[in-house]
Amino acid sequence: MKPQYLTVISLFLLANLWGQEDTLSPQKRSLIQHQQEIIDAENEKLRTNWISPINLMGSYTYDKSASGSYHSDTENFSASLSQDIFRSGGITYQIEYADAKKRGDSILLNQQIASLNAQIFSSLLSYKKTALQCEQSKARLANKEIEIFIKRQLYEAGKSDITELNNALMDKSNEQKNYVLLTYTLADYRYEIAKISDINPDTFPLPIFKLIDKEDYLKSEWNIQAAYAQNETLENLYEVTKSNYLPKISLNADAGYRDYNPRELSGGYSGNFYSGGISMSIPITYNRSATIQQSKATAMEQTALIQDKRRELDASYNQTLERLKNYRSYIEIISKNLTLYDELIGATKAGVDAGVKTGYDFQTLKNTKSIEEIEIKINEINIQIELSKLHFSMNKESK
Repeated sequence: MKPQYLTVISLFLLANLWGQEDTLSPQKRSLIQHQQEIIDAENEKLRTNWISPINLMGSYTYDKSASGSYHSDTENFSASLSQDIFRSGGITYQIEYADAKKRGDSILLNQQIASLNAQIFSSLLSYKKTALQCEQSKARLANKEIEIFIKRQLYEAGKSDITELNNALMDKSNEQKNYVLLTYTLADYRYEIAKISDINPDTFPLPIFKLIDKEDYLKSEWNIQAAYAQNETLENLYEVTKSNYLPKISLNADAGYRDYNPRELSGGYSGNFYSGGISMSIPITYNRSATIQQSKATAMEQTALIQDKRRELDASYNQTLERLKNYRSYIEIISKNLTLYDELIGATKAGVDAGVKTGYDFQTLKNTKSIEEIEIKINEINIQIELSKLHFSMNKESK
């Protein structure tokens, strides 16, 4: 299930939400590009490492007889090759292993990109959440000021002791400290974003993430995708390992030019030469069975790991559902309380107009209602944080 958006976002930004690296800083994009180049180069190396090199050789030999009566010069240039042309399936499996490994490495690289994007959006959402908490703190401080004013009036009139006024002052001090901490946290999230992106958290249009279907999640989650790719890689590596102990046929060829100069003697010659042939070999080693069994067991272990990971992700998804249910319950409770606040504010306003209530009561209720309204927005962001985690934990291309 693809997320829907409340804001119109350009294709450039839309691509980012699907795990692309465009939201990242130029430095991160450059690093990722180099990592991709490494993956491509390794793939090319592994796909062709069964091809033997051509050995070029050149030599010059000077011979002198023991009696010193004659000597000779020999110049030799040649190229030789010993190339496997059949490895009992090993060549095909080697190529398939290289391609499977590339797919696995590419998945891990894309998972890294998605993880960086997840950090960005988590920090963006947390930044918005902290900004709302700062607004809440300001409203609480306004109520604290009213409370201190009223209790000071009561204390100076002798209608209350110093304890109540002191407690009100302490409550205000604690809220002021909380506000300072929130402003620091706000700045901290801004710097966390700046570490990996040039996005401005104050102006960037946030999408609305939707709940991912459970089966899609279990099929396309990055770790599951990486595990499947690793399983395919290990299965091909097992076949390569097994083929190393089976018959192989090689083509042998040698060609070159030789010039022999006997100097004082006759019989010199020069010209091209060549030879060719086919050989078959079967390696016999003591640890053959153990080596093959180890490779097979490693592949089977990966298969078991996939099932274990699916079970873990199933539980993780259900945990997310419970957290979402909890946040929605908070919103429902607060929404019901807001109706009561509306009634109280209306009654208090009438009392103020009639002169039987003070404006302080009216303002306190308005501030408290504002705090609760912001609490709804905070829990909506909490829901978005959880949904964004699911969103960026998936490989969309595999769906």
